[in-house]
Amino acid sequence: MTAEEEKYWQEHHANRPFAKPESTYDDYAHAYKTGHEAFQKYPGKDFEEIEDEVALDYERSKPGSALPWDHARHAVHAVWAKLGHDVGPRDSDRGIRSGI
Repeated sequence: MTAEEEKYWQEHHANRPFAKPESTYDDYAHAYKTGHEAFQKYPGKDFEEIEDEVALDYERSKPGSALPWDHARHAVHAVWAKLGHDVGPRDSDRGIRSGI
């Protein structure tokens, strides 16, 4: 993951809908890293197409303290969506169109 991406997720982690009040960026760091690596590894694919492979990649490389996949999945997908510019209407940092 680039330093710029890591900084982005450190700054925005607390605002993500999956982030529990007691969670920190460090709790999700491996998930964010996995999302970044998966986006590079599976270019042009939809997340749903490769989710099983990404889950296996996550589980194979996760440190002992990392979250289980069912908790990490949302963070992995958030990175994927951001890098792919697939921003949904409920994303808090999606921006506002001017002139509407």
